[in-house]
Amino acid sequence: MDAKRIQLVEQIRTAISRETERARVLEIAIRLIDSYSDDFNWTGFYMVEGDVLKVGPYIGPVTEHTVIPLGRGICGAAATRKTTVVVDDVLADPRFLACSIHTRSEIVVPLMDGERCIGEIDIDSNRIANFTAEDREMLEAIAQVVVEKLRQI
Repeated sequence: MDAKRIQLVEQIRTAISRETERARVLEIAIRLIDSYSDDFNWTGFYMVEGDVLKVGPYIGPVTEHTVIPLGRGICGAAATRKTTVVVDDVLADPRFLACSIHTRSEIVVPLMDGERCIGEIDIDSNRIANFTAEDREMLEAIAQVVVEKLRQI
């Protein structure tokens, strides 16, 4: 990771370090992640509740996808597979659940607590193939920081 990405990971770690409420941890993290790029048009968390993903804090247009069954859409696939999913062209992926007509690419990073997916970071971009391997590495590091903090609460 380059210095800018490492700095964001550490900025999030520091910003959430003293928080004692789950909602505040997620709100702070998503605000900082969203500030990373002007090309993000929807940045948010989905959290696993039973057999669905429920939308958590997010920045972007209102979404009708506030509850997503596990296994449905790109978000459901990432949670079920327990692995990051990067889609360079969402219009070419039949799993895509559109939150915005402007979205062209998406990355979904699961929040893994051991072998259990507890949620995910979901970012949509208005640019095709916007997410790099370095972005993936950064977001996976941020996911680990968030999970470590959530374990403490």
